[in-house]
Amino acid sequence: MKFLTYSGNNLINAQLPDQSSVLHAPPPIAGLPRDQIPDELERAVNNPMGMPSLETMVSSKSRVLIAFDDNCQPFPPMRRPDIRQIVIERLLELLYSYGVEEKKIQLRCAVALHRKMKKYELAYMLGERIMSTFYPLQLRNFDAEDRDDLVELGETDHGEIVEISREVVDCDLVIYVDSVQIPLNGGHKSVSVGFGSYRTIAHHHSPHMTADSPHVMQPENSCMHDSIERISKVVLRHARIMVIEAAMNGQSYPAHIRYLSKPTERCNLLEKTLRKASPLSMKLLPESSRFKIFSSIKSAYEPMAINAGAIDAVHDETLALLRQQLEVKVDRQFDTLVFGLPDLSPYSVGTRINPVLVVSDVLGYVFNWFYGKPFIKKNGVVIILNPAFEFFHHEYHVAYKRFYDEVLPATTDPFEMQEQFQEAFATDSDLLEAYRHRFAHHGFHPFTVWYWATYPLRYLSDVILVGPPDNRVASRLGVSWSPNLAHALGRSRELTGGDDVVALSVPPFTYLTVDG
Repeated sequence: MKFLTYSGNNLINAQLPDQSSVLHAPPPIAGLPRDQIPDELERAVNNPMGMPSLETMVSSKSRVLIAFDDNCQPFPPMRRPDIRQIVIERLLELLYSYGVEEKKIQLRCAVALHRKMKKYELAYMLGERIMSTFYPLQLRNFDAEDRDDLVELGETDHGEIVEISREVVDCDLVIYVDSVQIPLNGGHKSVSVGFGSYRTIAHHHSPHMTADSPHVMQPENSCMHDSIERISKVVLRHARIMVIEAAMNGQSYPAHIRYLSKPTERCNLLEKTLRKASPLSMKLLPESSRFKIFSSIKSAYEPMAINAGAIDAVHDETLALLRQQLEVKVDRQFDTLVFGLPDLSPYSVGTRINPVLVVSDVLGYVFNWFYGKPFIKKNGVVIILNPAFEFFHHEYHVAYKRFYDEVLPATTDPFEMQEQFQEAFATDSDLLEAYRHRFAHHGFHPFTVWYWATYPLRYLSDVILVGPPDNRVASRLGVSWSPNLAHALGRSRELTGGDDVVALSVPPFTYLTVDG
């Protein structure tokens, strides 16, 4: 059977065994039209869950910190106006009407150890009205290495250091605006990670957190999320936080390419024609043209609901809505996952993915997109379709390039790299300078995404990369290489003794539940 999927910036018809299961995300749940979002925001903050209304919590004396996600989510990026612009513009109007003075409002992008957003990126996300009023003095990126802004609040009962932005503690109210696509994000992760320092983030972004538990992508049964929650509860002793969470639907694509998100049976005649024609038409284009086409895509995501209030109460509602949008039930675990990875990652916004992200995006993200237990059998195989170009953005991926050149030739074992390299990268003066002043991801960041693959690296019998012309990149990444998919499937049959193959079509995103 043929399966239309990605391989980087290419669309291909992958040939799978006839009995394979090809799974697509559920149809998008209807979201709120953009003209309704301001009223829904006002309703949410004046009828919040688990805390007093916004109007009663602020006054003319209040110092307010409005925090928001960086452009890692949602992705692909939203068409303008971004939901954060719509929400924050209305939020500011409400705060002014409640007596809060403009000069006492700060806006911060909660980048944690991600790269900082550039001025034009902030303008795209927030709009000119917010930029002209607040940038640059009252609108900035958080800097996790600004020692003047960091304050240590103590430790959790597990000995985890809690070091957070001083602005979170010094203001009278933090309002965190969060657009949530998957259960990984939102909740206690927003403030405690978004405004945390390396010393704090290193506790939960550790291979020890994911070695025995595969639950990275959701809070339930997750050692990582348990650590984040412990840290968050220390922060909450010192700060008053209202979260505003928009649970986003699955409308990843604009109308003209929505056929990419659907199985054939849900397509109309035109969409079926486009599905058939796409692989050949894309093959005829040079890679540079394909990159421009896919990097120009702006999503049509809509919020299924907007809720505000205390972290736990709001996030429970968000998780329930996301499950309705994401969940696909299957009756068994599979021997082999075939995944066509697009040139798309939350950590490559504005550029193409690098080889480190090829492995971490599939093993750290896609493998872990499940409720309950893994949808791949123990000692199963994952086959990744992607050309894995040895390209590293000269600004954004400075630490990733060094990780690829210095760490991976020595070891691909998460525990060994933690012991031998992590601290040196996290404290390296050049990498710190690049993070603080040159829009690079923090020196620790490539370690964090590799650590998320700790469980699958031990659980699977093999990971096979199909797409590069030879085994050079695969060897560096510590995975196997096959010249084509048929060869990789044959290798998987030898290793697993079975031929039960599942292929996922992403985006939109999907979480699998193995019934029983």
